[in-house]
Amino acid sequence: MPKFIYIIFGLMTCFWSAFAQEWKAPEEEKENVSIRLFDNEIETEGGVLFMNSCKSCHGSPTQEDFSLMLPSPGDLASAKVQNQTDGELFYKIRAGKGAMPKFGDALDQNEIWSLIAYVRSFNESYKQPEPNLEGVVIPNITLNLSFDDNVDKLVVKTLDENGNPMPDVTVKAFVKGHFGNYLLGKSRCNELGIAYFDIDSKMPGDEEGNMDIIVKASKGFGSAKVTQKMRVVDAVSFKSAIEGRHLWSVSKRAPYWLIVTFLSSLIGIWGTIIYVIVGLPKIKKQS
Repeated sequence: MPKFIYIIFGLMTCFWSAFAQEWKAPEEEKENVSIRLFDNEIETEGGVLFMNSCKSCHGSPTQEDFSLMLPSPGDLASAKVQNQTDGELFYKIRAGKGAMPKFGDALDQNEIWSLIAYVRSFNESYKQPEPNLEGVVIPNITLNLSFDDNVDKLVVKTLDENGNPMPDVTVKAFVKGHFGNYLLGKSRCNELGIAYFDIDSKMPGDEEGNMDIIVKASKGFGSAKVTQKMRVVDAVSFKSAIEGRHLWSVSKRAPYWLIVTFLSSLIGIWGTIIYVIVGLPKIKKQS
């Protein structure tokens, strides 16, 4: 047998062996658990992240419509995934491997936990483990919101329990809409504990230019959320789409003959309908 065939066979064996190896998380990572309760809000947040970052490969949980890749990304609602601990899932999402991206560079801890909360929502037998908070420091974060009219920016200040600026806090800002929350952006506070977000003055607000602003912040195991109605866009005047287009809106300018004709026609139509309804019993009796 030619030598190059042995070489190809050896390379193929190494290739398949590499993909056949089971992906295991380090032992010290397996017992890692979230201190946040996996409630409906965090599951919803995780669902949005899943749609944006995970669905293209893993498909919709329980549908087994994942991409045909090697190794297979698999359905995240499967027993193979659900039998792993929260710590294992957290590690794999954060660290990545091969075709699995390293999401630790793009997502903070709370976002990764929200993804796990969403994945666990497809496991009816799952029970969230209670965290051991002994020795864990949970920072107390206070959020102050303001709007700078000069540059059209939302200004978020993060403070600690003593009212001092808290730097290096991950902050996300949203605008509350009718069909969900619109993400304004994600930022990290500077050394003064301040983060800025651009706001388009053409975004639709109410008649006074107010919008419901939602800001979420996290640092380590600490998190905070605030919702505030703020005047951040230009005031708008809402008008009916048919204003000035129907008869009643311009009745003062309409000629009298048109008004009389319209009302006469309306009376005639309703009179005919009433006459028919009243005459139905007689018709039925005669037949």
